[in-house]
Amino acid sequence: MNLRTSYIICIYTQYYNLALVSVLWFQVSCLIIEPHASDKPQKMAFVICSLFRCRSSRFWVIVLVSFQILFDFAIIIMHSRSSVVNTEVAPVNERTTVTYNANSTRKGRLVDGNKVLPTTRIKPTTARKVTKKPEIDMVNDYQPWIDFKFVYPEVQPIIEGPRDFYLVVVVNSGAKGNEFRQRRAKIRETWASRKTCEYTNAMNDAGVKDLKWILVFVLGKAGKDEDERNIEEAKKNNDMIIGDISDNYLNNILKFYMGQLWASLLGTKYTLKTDDDVYVRIPKIIEYLVSEGSPSRFYGGETYPNTGVARWAGGKWSISKKYFAEAVFPPFNAGAFMIISSDLLGSLINYVYIRKPFHTDDAYIGVAMRDLKVKVVHILSFDIKNNMAVLVHQKNNCDILKLIAYGHSMNTPAMQHLHGRIEDMCQKAVTLKSCYRN
Repeated sequence: MNLRTSYIICIYTQYYNLALVSVLWFQVSCLIIEPHASDKPQKMAFVICSLFRCRSSRFWVIVLVSFQILFDFAIIIMHSRSSVVNTEVAPVNERTTVTYNANSTRKGRLVDGNKVLPTTRIKPTTARKVTKKPEIDMVNDYQPWIDFKFVYPEVQPIIEGPRDFYLVVVVNSGAKGNEFRQRRAKIRETWASRKTCEYTNAMNDAGVKDLKWILVFVLGKAGKDEDERNIEEAKKNNDMIIGDISDNYLNNILKFYMGQLWASLLGTKYTLKTDDDVYVRIPKIIEYLVSEGSPSRFYGGETYPNTGVARWAGGKWSISKKYFAEAVFPPFNAGAFMIISSDLLGSLINYVYIRKPFHTDDAYIGVAMRDLKVKVVHILSFDIKNNMAVLVHQKNNCDILKLIAYGHSMNTPAMQHLHGRIEDMCQKAVTLKSCYRN
């Protein structure tokens, strides 16, 4: 029963009760009216009452039953009128289950779960479409999508003098947050400083003293406030290149190529691509390359020989078969330490037109080197451990000195601790040979 029907029944009930009261009042009034009343209204009332005076009980029963029948008949008519409604049902949303109530004897009622929908007119509405998240195709699509392009840095160091560097150290760093600024500051204080004992010794070594090197941090962009702070830092330290790249993990490959492209214009012999959570003994890197005869077509580092290709959608290192269909990557050097000779940079730049770059830059370079038929060199004095920040406190002096690159996840206290140990041993003239003799 809807609201309108209930309202009508309520009104008619009031009328019915009023009618009963009126009949009783009329009967009582007829008993008390004087038959010889003097005023005209009372005389008229007496005449009317005389018609009903001394009526039997059966008479009044018939009157009341008649009132009841008329009342019921009126209710039936009004309810039948309120039940005939033109109902238009709106299209049903896919997520809503609407069924007819089998237990209902009245028409025009729908049940949505336990909720009874009104039988009044419902305005048509447009069905709301359920937007399904598109499935990620890890076979036929480029996933994750990389909008690759060559980017030349908008901010770069001012280089004075001849551009004849032997080594350019390219450090990938984050553009957003003080943590990355603190890392860069600690690197400048420690292993990138030219005031170290090992750098002083290298300047006294005739074999390496004339081999110039430079270190730069490679950044993208992270928003107006962060970018302004990074630009001020770059002006102050003259050791940062910043390009118009959204600074995130997926764009590491863009940052890699930006750094290599910039380094190639400095006439460098080698580039060392690294990160801001490692420690590198730069003079020892140069000594290593010189001891190897400054090899050409060189690609060396901490080698991962047999890495499976991750395929699950959304994984940090996952790529689709559209990028690379093989199940296992060819051997490649980890992005934490990667030395590349400059005679390979042109081939690497052209390779992006052969295979679309994907975001795991170190694996992509390994695939490129395989296709370019370049040998992968594993440098034993490079070491990568996830807990290196702890190990540098536990290693003995011999273990520290036999390494020239330590990674990764090196926080600033670990960098400072390791730097202090290396400086102390250098100043005490502790060498790897003397360490093992003792």
